[in-house]
Amino acid sequence: MDIISPHEALAKGLDKAEIGGKAFHLIEVQQADLPVPPFLLLPRRTLAFILRPIRSEIEAICKNLAQAPEAEIERSAQQLQQLILSIDIAPEILSPWQKRCQKAFGADYHVAVRSSGIGEDGANVSFAGIHHTDLYVNEAGLTKSILKSIASAWDFPALVYRKAKGLPLQNIQYAIVIQQMIPAVRSGIGFSMNLQGNLADMLMVAGYGLGEGIVSDQVETDSYIVNRQSQSVRRRIQQKELQMVFSANSGVQTQALSEERRHQSVLNDQEILALSDLLFQTEQLLQQPADIEFSYDAKGKLYLLQMRPISTIQTDQLHILDNTNIVESYPGVTLPLSFSFALNAYEQVFKGASRAFWVSDKKISGYSEVLSNLLAHAYGRVYYRLDNWYRMMALVYSSKSSLDAWEKAVGLLQTERHKVQFSLRNKLKTLLSIIWLVVNYRAGNRRFFKLFAKNYRFMQDYEAHKGDAKALWDHYEEASQRLFKPWYLTLINDFLAFKAFGWMQDLVKGFGVSAEEEFANDLLCGMGGVDSEEAVLNVLRFKEQILASASLNDLFQLPAEEVLVGLQKPAFTSFKKALDTHLQRFGDRTLAELKLEVPSMRANPILFIRLIQNQLKANVRLASFEERQAQIRHRASARLMRKLPWRTPQRWLFQIVWKVAAYGLKNRENMRLCRTRGYGAVKDIFLAIGDCLQKEDILNQREDVFYLSLAELEALSKGDKRSAQQATIKNRQQEYATYANLDLPDRIIYEGEELPHFETKGTPILAQEGLYRGMAVSKGSIEAEAIVVSEPALDIPIQGKILISRMTDPGWVFLMTQAAGLISEKGSLLSHTAIVGRELGIPVVVGIPSATQIFANGDRLRLNGSEGTVELLKS
Repeated sequence: MDIISPHEALAKGLDKAEIGGKAFHLIEVQQADLPVPPFLLLPRRTLAFILRPIRSEIEAICKNLAQAPEAEIERSAQQLQQLILSIDIAPEILSPWQKRCQKAFGADYHVAVRSSGIGEDGANVSFAGIHHTDLYVNEAGLTKSILKSIASAWDFPALVYRKAKGLPLQNIQYAIVIQQMIPAVRSGIGFSMNLQGNLADMLMVAGYGLGEGIVSDQVETDSYIVNRQSQSVRRRIQQKELQMVFSANSGVQTQALSEERRHQSVLNDQEILALSDLLFQTEQLLQQPADIEFSYDAKGKLYLLQMRPISTIQTDQLHILDNTNIVESYPGVTLPLSFSFALNAYEQVFKGASRAFWVSDKKISGYSEVLSNLLAHAYGRVYYRLDNWYRMMALVYSSKSSLDAWEKAVGLLQTERHKVQFSLRNKLKTLLSIIWLVVNYRAGNRRFFKLFAKNYRFMQDYEAHKGDAKALWDHYEEASQRLFKPWYLTLINDFLAFKAFGWMQDLVKGFGVSAEEEFANDLLCGMGGVDSEEAVLNVLRFKEQILASASLNDLFQLPAEEVLVGLQKPAFTSFKKALDTHLQRFGDRTLAELKLEVPSMRANPILFIRLIQNQLKANVRLASFEERQAQIRHRASARLMRKLPWRTPQRWLFQIVWKVAAYGLKNRENMRLCRTRGYGAVKDIFLAIGDCLQKEDILNQREDVFYLSLAELEALSKGDKRSAQQATIKNRQQEYATYANLDLPDRIIYEGEELPHFETKGTPILAQEGLYRGMAVSKGSIEAEAIVVSEPALDIPIQGKILISRMTDPGWVFLMTQAAGLISEKGSLLSHTAIVGRELGIPVVVGIPSATQIFANGDRLRLNGSEGTVELLKS
């Protein structure tokens, strides 16, 4: 019955059932060459041999504990502790252990004796802080620490935790990790997903000294949040008073910090990002969100002490919101009508695209929930529902290379492609459909532009319906169905354009032309035929005309409103006609053009006059703009010619791919302008409906129509006046005004239906009129009576009450299982108490100074563990 090394455990094929979750994960970390301190293992069989003389007594005591009251469990636990701690480990067993430790850790070693209970650090239970850990154990104390660790599996908190989690209280199996101590000067905990907020954030807490001070809430900590998508860092630096240290004379104890270190950030920027990278790696090892403990020694070397899965996140049920790419079309707060219109448009367009890839109507119907939720509206912002996009990609796309092209085009920094599984049948079906689409590619694009011109004219032809909300709505429905029916062709073009451009980039690198990503773009610069580029050139042409005409130049020095009046003079007829033609064709192209509430330059020409006036102040001229484009393209073409002369087969292949990419990207831009013009026509119709509703006193002003959803607008247009009132509009206006002050990230990940809470800029931390703010640790909101506890005891009447304490440790689990919620003066987001609170599903808020003095027994409180607030309802 020997102590073994990680290498020996691997050679013997020992799994979690033999060495426990903690040891198993440490071996994974070591195999991945991550910085873990040396360690040895006491497997289950070894400890079972040690316990064999008393095992029957243990099982007899535990036999009826599952139904026993807590007082009996506590008495039984005390009896079990005495029984286990009285074991005398034979010298012939202990001596080889001591020799092995000397060989692994040195003669005068200090180690941590850590639990590795079978089932501990698992996917559904963690036993965080429940089992005993001894730090700075030397050879003389090794036996005692091992027995204390074993005994903790039958300690009162462990038995209560097992009962609360529905685990058996008999036949408990145990293993131990003996790990070399790191003389830590800074330590902390990291979660690869922030359980109390945006799961797209990584969360770290760090304090001074040994990690035990952080996990047991005995020292103050700083908090760091790193967004997984953008790598942006948010910090919460607090005043720190204590650190946990070791000395040969006093052992492990807390010690006051120097004045200088009290206000410093525990971690610097480089260390924060290094830890975020470490969290990514551990998450990949576990294939699920990771929880780690780490330390830095005096030389600044990072050590990973523990790794375990986060037991409270169901990764297959996560909603992933990402605003990459779409934020360009919908920047800032977007009103309900714009969002619901876009949501409906995306659904219709992608249904058509799925059919084009030979997906059956029956299968499309089965994906209705996915296709109707491709976008999300989070606090007024528009996001892709990325989890649904990947499900849709699995329905349509056939290969990882196709997915690569799409992800690169969208600009995703972090992939979620592991959500996509490609079947052989789907690959074959997609391949055949792509061949068909390629054959009909150019014909499809020609058909799109022809149909758009026809359908756009029909949509604009609504004058006869003005003044009649129902007739306007009916016209909108028919026109939008006509407009969007062939819109799937834009996605076909995008798909083939992205593929061709990806091939082009690969060939540039593969043929040794250039290693730069931008080189392919340079080859396509200023190719002509792109409508959006033509809009820019037109503005520069207007600028040239104005600068060449003294009268026009003088006119454009006046305010924009006066310029518009002045252009009505006969002297400017030609210029005004060209300007009107430009606005009719390009006037819907503006900032945030797809937001229906944003007025277009076509509808408000004053905006275009101001655009030209700003251009007059700029140095850009038409000739220099075109010359710069030509130079970029010429330099790229010259380099291409040097590397790939015309006579080579590589050049012929590249030329074909280049032409396909140029054709596809040109059409992509022109199709996007069609979309802009289509949205502009929809704006006009909705404003005309707003005029009708304003005359009926349903809206205060016609622009209020944008605060309605598409369904609400339909109901109102068809005569259901109950579906929205002026008061509803007013409430939404106030609500959306508050959204503007929220600082939202590029990516949001959450479970269930409730979005994570985001703080308004400048939200106070301290109390304000009975509202106290701390750290949100465990979600949920309850109203209950308060009970202030200084020392835990079994007879405290805590059922259904909010437990308030200065600090807690996992030993309080028997109180936490009865409490409705928990408030603590100290604590961090990642302490053991926080983890257990989340597992038990009760709301927890920590970090409220003087909470035990602010609140009293019997106070009625509202505890919000999602927002981190405590409200005093009745004293």
